Amino acid sequence: MKQTIRFRHSAHASRPVILLFMLLFTALTLPAQVIRVTGKVISKDKGTPILGVNIVDVKEERLLGTTDADGRFAVNTYSDGSLRFTIVGAKPLTMKIKGRNYLDVSLEEKSIDLEEAVVQAERITDAVSPEPTDIEIVGNWAKVRTRVRVPREMFSHDTRLVVQPVINNVTKKQLTLMRPMVYDAREYNQTQDRMYDFDMKDHDPLARYVTVKSRETREEGKRNDIIGYSDSIYLEDVKDEFSCDVYMAIENYRRILYRDTTIIANGTVNPLRFLDYSFGASEITDSAYYPKAELQLRDSKGDIRLQFAIGKSKLDLSNPQNREELSSLEAQLKAIEADKESTLRAFSITGTASPDGRYAHNLRLAGQRMNSALNYIVGKLDATTRRNMEVSSHAAVAPWSDVVELMRRDSLTEQAGQIERITQRYKNIDEQSRQIRRLPFYKSLLEGKYLPGLRRVQYEMNYSIYRFLNLEEIRALYAKDYRQLSRYEFFRLYRGEPDPERREALCRQALEIYPSFMIAANDLQAALINKNQPQADLLTPFAGKEAPTTLNINHTIALIDAGRYTTADSVAQFIPYTPETRVLKAVTAALNGKYAESFQAIAETGLRNEVCMLLAMKRDKEALTRAQQLPENEGISHYLLAVCYNRTDHPVEAFDELKRAFQLDPSLKEIAPLDGDVNDLLPKK
Repeated sequence: MKQTIRFRHSAHASRPVILLFMLLFTALTLPAQVIRVTGKVISKDKGTPILGVNIVDVKEERLLGTTDADGRFAVNTYSDGSLRFTIVGAKPLTMKIKGRNYLDVSLEEKSIDLEEAVVQAERITDAVSPEPTDIEIVGNWAKVRTRVRVPREMFSHDTRLVVQPVINNVTKKQLTLMRPMVYDAREYNQTQDRMYDFDMKDHDPLARYVTVKSRETREEGKRNDIIGYSDSIYLEDVKDEFSCDVYMAIENYRRILYRDTTIIANGTVNPLRFLDYSFGASEITDSAYYPKAELQLRDSKGDIRLQFAIGKSKLDLSNPQNREELSSLEAQLKAIEADKESTLRAFSITGTASPDGRYAHNLRLAGQRMNSALNYIVGKLDATTRRNMEVSSHAAVAPWSDVVELMRRDSLTEQAGQIERITQRYKNIDEQSRQIRRLPFYKSLLEGKYLPGLRRVQYEMNYSIYRFLNLEEIRALYAKDYRQLSRYEFFRLYRGEPDPERREALCRQALEIYPSFMIAANDLQAALINKNQPQADLLTPFAGKEAPTTLNINHTIALIDAGRYTTADSVAQFIPYTPETRVLKAVTAALNGKYAESFQAIAETGLRNEVCMLLAMKRDKEALTRAQQLPENEGISHYLLAVCYNRTDHPVEAFDELKRAFQLDPSLKEIAPLDGDVNDLLPKK
């Protein structure tokens, strides 16, 4: 059935409806809100983040920001606005915000006309031109120095130039932004300052990088301006290869007028990469750093066999076996008592009687025998030892199953089976004894052979002592559960291990249980260094002023191997200067740019190292003279000669030497393309 709902109209009822429409209309006409928009820009084809993408407010034609090395951006704009994303080499993309706080942006790369690019590169009026340079490595710092030429035709009174150098880690494919350079026309700078209420330095994030156009920035005898640039950044691993790219943009108050990217440095200048050094590592030999031996509570067991007359509980000392057993036990206990490093804490003795006869009588008799033996043994100990020692005893009656086991060992399977069936049928031990006495072989076999053996009661003593474990006991404990070992026991175990791989594994397990075990960490690092596999951070928690010299030496060696020269230099200051440490301290200093103080010590290690140091100090003519004396049959000799010739403006000789170096050592071909000292000699691709 169709249901119809009718509304009754009246003037009074229409008022809320009119009010509702008024409210909606008012809401729709409210001004848009300023919101924070963040996001990421990636290449549509490669899926990789894009650095340096311009984010422009479409309505105001204003540059809001650029993306960082991860393709990320964060800008403030209106919720109903649109953003345009542009960069050279990709198609521009405009996106409506629609109140969203996050945008995922994919830019489609486009091909660039090569002929047009060549024409632009040849016309200075069409390009901002940073001078080619090199990345100079000093310690863990990459230094970039260049000058940027700005054509007069491209730079008017209302413009700003932003130059953003970027270090490209070619090895790890990582980009790192350096300090930007900002060049303002005077009128632009004054206008910006006025827009920021004359507080530009606190509100414009680029203000501290600004150079304002002046007569001093005009290049002498030219129409263009020229601005110097210098900056350094810290590199985690200077063994990687690097280049330096520069992103440039000229903008006015409303939009981007020009944008370009160029490479100003394709490689690093670092002659110390060829420095030849090798350092051996050592274990700590100062016993002051050895872990202290700890007394360990351990249970020990021993067996004694005492003989008692049938039905008697008094210990028969005239029995030769009893005298021998007790004498041995007494000597053992006295030795523990006399040992200053051992403490007898507890002593217990357990004995077992044979099962023939009534169980209660046998158990009582066994207990009396235990007490008789215990009183005799304890009576031989010192009064102080007895007072501090917990004493206990336990007596038991052997079950018939022990007899069954003994008979089966002797291949009396049928007879053993008869006894076993009786024990399974009768649960009461006294009834078991009565039934077994009725067996036809009881007197001849059981009473004559097996029961006398059980009447020869076996006692087991257990004593707990605090003492130092010997190496065999430590190994046994390790095999059971290595987590039970103390620091000292780990130390004894790995120091006594002849196999290097096994020794390394023991050190790692020791550090797993005891992360602050300094000597184990040092000894592990020594093993790793000596097989050319050091771990840079292994000794970081321990190194420093209070650490043993050996540890600081090993840590410095590992840091140098990892290319962390600056940190190595800070640790090396705690290493005393001795004939043994002289070269290590010199190499560490040289790798951190302290050439003068380290030159003599390193030069004495060999001619090749002397040439490398002279090149690092830019004493190129001296380096050339010394390099000419290097061995003729080594590729590195000719490579260093190529560097020397290239630096002293002899490119033909440099090219010939580099060619000879590649013939003798083809591996040098991998280094040359990213070596700023010679890569200009290589054919351009």
